[in-house]
Amino acid sequence: MFSLALVTLAVLGMVSTQPPPPDASCFQRGAVTVDECCNIPKTVDSAVMEKCRADNPRSENMPAPGVPKTEGCCVMQCILAETGGFSNNALNTDAIKRALASTVGADANFAPTLNDAIDNCARQIQSDPAYSVAPIAASPDRAGCSFIPQGFLNCLHTTLFKSCPAAVWTESSDCQALKQKLDGGCPYYSQLGRGPKN
Repeated sequence: MFSLALVTLAVLGMVSTQPPPPDASCFQRGAVTVDECCNIPKTVDSAVMEKCRADNPRSENMPAPGVPKTEGCCVMQCILAETGGFSNNALNTDAIKRALASTVGADANFAPTLNDAIDNCARQIQSDPAYSVAPIAASPDRAGCSFIPQGFLNCLHTTLFKSCPAAVWTESSDCQALKQKLDGGCPYYSQLGRGPKN
C-alpha cells in the first residue's frame, strides 16, 4: 500500500514538473497555417523523416490537446538522434548545425539566422528543468521519449517563423495573428493545419 502511494506521488511529481501542455485553443485552426505564412524549407532529410516515422508509429493513446503528456515526441527524438544532434539526454548543437546546413541552412533567406537560433534554443531548452524530467512511455514495450528534442525543434521552428525574412513572408492580418498565437505560448507544430478549422 505504501509503495503504491509512493509511485503515485512520483508520477504526479513528474507530470507537474514537465513542460506545461498547450492550451486546447492552440489546436483550433485559423484561416492560415504557418506554412502558408512563412515558407521555411524542410529541416529534416526525407529519408530520416521516413525512417523515424516508420520506427515510431503514431500512438492511439495520445492525450487530448491541453492534457499533460508523459513523454516527448518519439519521432522528433529519433530525428535528432539519427543526425547526431541528441544523445544521453543532451543536445549536440555542432551536429545539429551540420545536419541543418544542407536543409534549411542551404536557403539564403534562413542561413544568416540559423546558427544563432540553434544556439539560443538549445540553451533555453536545456536550462529549463521541465524538459529534463524523466519521461514515462505511453507504451510499456519501449523507453519513454525525452521532452528535450520536441522542445528544441518547436523553439527552432518558432524562432525561424517569427523572424521570417520578408522575401518568404506572406504579409496579412491572419499571419500576424499566427505570430501572436505563437507569442502566447502555442507550439509551432499546433499551427501546421491538422486540426479543425475555426
